[in-house]
Amino acid sequence: MSVNTQSNFQLLAFLIADYPPITSNQVLYVKYTEDMQAATMRMEVQITDTSTGMLSELVGMERVFISIGDSVAKTEIGGDFVIYDIQDRKNLGGKSSAVLMLCTVDFLNNAANKISRRFGKGQGKKINDIVEKEILKDLIGVTDNRIARIEPCVNNFSFVSPYWNPFTAIRWLGAKAIPATKGSGKAATAGYAFYETRAGYNFVSYDSFASLDPVTRMVVGHEPDELEDEDDTDITPISSVKIESSVDLLKGLNLGSYSSNVMTIDLKDMKFEQHPFSINKFYDEILTLNSGAAPEFYEGFDNNLTHTRIMSKVSDSALFTEGTYTQGFTKQLSQSSLREKLFYGKKVIVELISDYSLEIGEVVQLDIYKGGRDRKQDFANSGKYVIGKVERTFKTSQDNMTTRLTLYTDSDGQES
Repeated sequence: MSVNTQSNFQLLAFLIADYPPITSNQVLYVKYTEDMQAATMRMEVQITDTSTGMLSELVGMERVFISIGDSVAKTEIGGDFVIYDIQDRKNLGGKSSAVLMLCTVDFLNNAANKISRRFGKGQGKKINDIVEKEILKDLIGVTDNRIARIEPCVNNFSFVSPYWNPFTAIRWLGAKAIPATKGSGKAATAGYAFYETRAGYNFVSYDSFASLDPVTRMVVGHEPDELEDEDDTDITPISSVKIESSVDLLKGLNLGSYSSNVMTIDLKDMKFEQHPFSINKFYDEILTLNSGAAPEFYEGFDNNLTHTRIMSKVSDSALFTEGTYTQGFTKQLSQSSLREKLFYGKKVIVELISDYSLEIGEVVQLDIYKGGRDRKQDFANSGKYVIGKVERTFKTSQDNMTTRLTLYTDSDGQES
């Protein structure tokens, strides 16, 4: 993928209910956000109104259509939204302005529904079928063209939602879903991500990102030669990078990501079992973005004498087919907390001015160099990262759309 770093801001369309179209001269500020952990797209738009006075008539719940394109007309962002809040209303010298907070219709439907019913009736259904058909399509009303990618799961499930909203139920199921490609045996790893992109909704395993090729190569401090064609080299120059977090050890201890014990009781026969978990036992089986050895501090958890988290679960294996559920049960309970913790383990922030082609869920190659004269590559912090959050911001004072990317990786890079 070629990332155009000279692209700018074009307002293609901006309609609010039945009011006259909003022009680019009325737009003071725009912020567009995609967040893998929020499962939806949101926008903030500050507009000014000096002719029609329509801002004073807005009360919320108005339908909005907004479309923004980059200067090369390659990618558009925006779509259909609803005004869920109006903030920072001002009226100075006869000029009024306000910030419109926009969310998707699906997200509003999700927030308005608290569900108490059984999903996966009978012997249970594949988790991916519950997510796609019973929740997204039947409950929220998502159409087929808004389903981007639903990765098949190996395990069946049945549960009663305790007045959760639909997205909460999906995230809960994601911690128990095992990808069909890995089966239910020893190599199975539980943990799925649920998020929305321009193409639609995605429900995919954390393991699946390891098999994706980088869409671009980001090089910190790269200065293109005069004769260098960035389209050919496929390099996205980054002026600076901020590594916000390398490993949150305390969070991992609290989640039981390194060493935990799950105690279960099966309602079928009242059988009590314990499932001790150690990261050293399962780490090599996990598909990571950067294939490398486990961090050295993991060795400190290589024992069954103590656990950083004790969990208890009540199950009913009579609801599930023999084998599939029982073989994957320990993985569902133990590895789900590990897999999500690993995925969001290292957090890096980069900022650039570019077109709108990059989106969450894509993998990029990030090359970072150490300080000093020789500028040796920082292999530990370089490597493959997943784009976990995209924030695009336009201000009239800057006259362009800046992009802030939050990147995550589950493993340190390795010297090639």
